Amino acid sequence: MEFIIAKNKINEPLLEPDKIEIINDQFEIWYYDDDRLPPISVGVNSYSGIPKCLAMIGTEGLEKSGVFRLQNEFNPGLFGNGVYVAVIDTGVNFALSSFIRNNGTSKVAVLWDQENEQVYDNSQINAAIRTDDPYEIIPAQDEDGHGTFIAGIICGQENRENDFTGIAPEAQLIVVKLKPAEKELKDFFFIPDEKLVFSEADIMRGIAFAERYASQNNRPMVVCLALGCNNGSHNGTENLCEYIDGITSERGRTVVVGAGNEANARHHYQGSTTAKPADVEINVEKDMRGMYVECWSLAPELFTLSIISPGGQSNPAGIPVQPQSGNYDFLLEGTKVTIDYSLTGRLSRDLLAFIRMENVVKGVWTIRFYPVKTINGIFHLWLPMNNMLEGDVTFIVSDPQTTITMPSDAKAVITAGGYNSINDSIYIESGRGFDSNGFYKPDLAAPAVNISGVDTRGNYILSSGTSAAAAITAGVCALGLELFTNRILEDSTNGLDIKNALIRDCRRKDGTDYPNKTTGYGYLNGIANL
Repeated sequence: MEFIIAKNKINEPLLEPDKIEIINDQFEIWYYDDDRLPPISVGVNSYSGIPKCLAMIGTEGLEKSGVFRLQNEFNPGLFGNGVYVAVIDTGVNFALSSFIRNNGTSKVAVLWDQENEQVYDNSQINAAIRTDDPYEIIPAQDEDGHGTFIAGIICGQENRENDFTGIAPEAQLIVVKLKPAEKELKDFFFIPDEKLVFSEADIMRGIAFAERYASQNNRPMVVCLALGCNNGSHNGTENLCEYIDGITSERGRTVVVGAGNEANARHHYQGSTTAKPADVEINVEKDMRGMYVECWSLAPELFTLSIISPGGQSNPAGIPVQPQSGNYDFLLEGTKVTIDYSLTGRLSRDLLAFIRMENVVKGVWTIRFYPVKTINGIFHLWLPMNNMLEGDVTFIVSDPQTTITMPSDAKAVITAGGYNSINDSIYIESGRGFDSNGFYKPDLAAPAVNISGVDTRGNYILSSGTSAAAAITAGVCALGLELFTNRILEDSTNGLDIKNALIRDCRRKDGTDYPNKTTGYGYLNGIANL
């Protein structure tokens, strides 16, 4: 089992780790032999230290995004030359024609297969694609297709027969094929065995690998992260958020994240109370192995809470606000509930009440909030992201705002929401802002409906989702990095510069206020002068 450790919070460990991996000067990953550890618990292990499980956030419009202008109006055109694009995902099927140049060489500069701990360089990949069975030589195939689709949008080779070209077809790929999250972590979050999710720690390892490779070769790099989850306070203070914000501030680095597809999922509730208790109702559609709910109040708000079962049984309220566990058995339903209170966040020390429920019966469960010390009395609840549990769990009354997924709530990165480029309507599932502190997110909206890309066999398909919006935005960022770091030779350009240039050039509608919770500063429209 692995845990994420923020170095400035390291205390003497109760149990010395078997191995320590340094991510950067802020974060380490501590590994333990599973036989040495008790079961995972927020009350025993710090909430921030437990890696979150991130899932894929789903998968035309190039003219409206300003791509053709960037490719054609400059002399020579911008196509991503000299830029790396890191796809941290399910892998990329490197032997497809979309990722092979006209001269027969691969666009993949390096591929790290985390599951087998194997790294393949460009020469090895070139040798493999010249054989009859490349995946026999390099067994790192993308079986899901999400990473392949994303990479194809960003830098797929031109295919005139299918009227397709990637946004930055000359960019080189850094591919990290993430290993699936381990069973113990999935069981803690009650994620079904068949659901493909990835550990926050492995994602950080993947980005660190890409960062080292780009630095060694002195090239600018865009990181495309089309993964997300509903964990955290949604104010950009999770470990992964802080890590990628740090990457974004480095010279020649840009990170793009999709806003997620949770706006219409009924997985967020915002309430307020300063005097009397407030009830929040959750509908569980069927009996399940388990589920969890995260209840957050931003510092300095303090609450305690109780749980009321469908049969009317309640656990007592008034539990002290401290990082300890309280366990409650609901005899009528046979459900076991654990409530952990924790003051968490390296910067803000927000209050988290983490509710974990085992053997959950169907029906309406109620969470009752009791204000302890309040100013505005605002609190938020988030349920797990779509398809992360065995059945549907929703709030009876929900709020579509503040539904951006972690890590799209990171402050400095570019967060892409989604829209339909045919009629400029908002993609209904696209995660909405602002973040829970009122910080502007998403930053912009990119095409996300019926986007063309390649599947695992190289067929051209259409798919929708903010993963596609993130990929399109990442491709435009690659063109921007080519312009400012390779052409204009502006050595200080970083992700914040690219983000500001995108925002300045956004297309905006008359009569609409910007920034707003759905399109941020407007619609992606290429990149303006820095």
